[in-house]
Amino acid sequence: MIRVLVFIGLLMSVPAQAADFCDMNTTLASYSAAFKRKARGDVENAFQSFKKMAEAAVAPAQRHVAQYYLEESHEDMAIEKGIMWAQLAAWGGDLDAQKILKSAIAASRYSVVDMGRAWARDWRPQKQDCYGSAQTKTDDTDSAAVGRFPIIRSDGVSDEDFVKFGLRLQEALLIVDQTAPYFSSLVELIPAFEVIPGEGSDRYIQWEEDKDWVQVSIGYLHDDTVRQLSYALVLAVQRHLFDKIDDATFVDQISGRYGPIKIYGSLYGDTKSREFVDLFQKAIKHARELPLVLRDKVNFLDEIYYMPPSRYHVSSLSNHNIFASYDYKRSKPNKRMMLVWKKLAFEDEDQIVLELVKMGAQAQQQAMIEGMRGKMEGKKREDAILKALEGDMSAVQNMFTKQASKQKDLLDEWQQKGPDGIEKLYCEAVYAQVQAAVALKMGQLRVSRAINFKGCKKARAAWRTYLNNKE
Repeated sequence: MIRVLVFIGLLMSVPAQAADFCDMNTTLASYSAAFKRKARGDVENAFQSFKKMAEAAVAPAQRHVAQYYLEESHEDMAIEKGIMWAQLAAWGGDLDAQKILKSAIAASRYSVVDMGRAWARDWRPQKQDCYGSAQTKTDDTDSAAVGRFPIIRSDGVSDEDFVKFGLRLQEALLIVDQTAPYFSSLVELIPAFEVIPGEGSDRYIQWEEDKDWVQVSIGYLHDDTVRQLSYALVLAVQRHLFDKIDDATFVDQISGRYGPIKIYGSLYGDTKSREFVDLFQKAIKHARELPLVLRDKVNFLDEIYYMPPSRYHVSSLSNHNIFASYDYKRSKPNKRMMLVWKKLAFEDEDQIVLELVKMGAQAQQQAMIEGMRGKMEGKKREDAILKALEGDMSAVQNMFTKQASKQKDLLDEWQQKGPDGIEKLYCEAVYAQVQAAVALKMGQLRVSRAINFKGCKKARAAWRTYLNNKE
């Protein structure tokens, strides 16, 4: 069962504009319509639409406004205004805006550039009046009226943590003007929050595509302050917004990608996020040199998250004794997730490749498990219908063959223990690591740091055979 807290009138009591952009879908539809107008040559009307979105801190719209002032407008101080909007869009992460700004600066006088940048520094987004229609919701068991934003509790989150997190989220939203002064209004686009479990240094936050709301882990309860959570809320909106706009590319300072695999660094300043992203990009590229069967395992991964301990957490010690793990609970068919728990130290590309192979093997195992579950559910329905048609309703209670029963046991074990807790599946992943280590011609010392053989006899024997053949 989920619980809902609804936050009413949560944010700042500041002058607000009409509620033009209070949800993501409206904003995206408005942007698309303006873009089409501009493509058809209706530049003036497109500009007016983009200007409204620009005032609400939508960086791609700010870029279009900058282009209008720099290329189309004949009004006074149009160049200064163009530089202002290009600067704001560049701060908002728009790649093309950075190029436009660079070009405008190179072609303009110093005084013009200084004026435009000064205006950008003083600019703040207009507040959207998104609160007028909010209503108090009450329910004896499932909700409480404590603010505007719906807060949804996921399974595994205790009542106490749920209430604490609601208060922490309120604090984070209250200071968003300080942590992200040029983008603070973007939080209005969030329709709801889902609070999910998160232990230790787990600081997961992402716009969930299927549910169309923001998921955030209770790990943020264990930060010294709410500043990182506050900025992370804005960053989650920015990432989602840019993903949905075809003509925009987001320059994310703490993330990157290699091919289809997204790599998310940490917001905490002592975690070396840029080094993490660079190393994993190189390692994924290096993994392309592996034999096809191993390369395909790495390709099962979709997202990699860096979640090491930090001095900005209540405890700077890690509660994980492993470098990384596969997030089998939050992963799904279009989102296979690897979580990295340790701070980067002396790891090299080869060692990271071994971790990628293991996580990819476990993602592949989960795909197999999901396929097994689908087949079992299909057979259950088919047998139930056939038996019911025959009039044998008692047979509905006994639908599984011996093989299906074993599969059900594996499914249950996977849900309870995950791939690292099932010896057969764990050792399959370790054997894949050994195959990768052999392909990369790694030495004993580096392999001993990267692979935990536990009781995996086949993998250990394969590695010994390789070492013996080398000698």
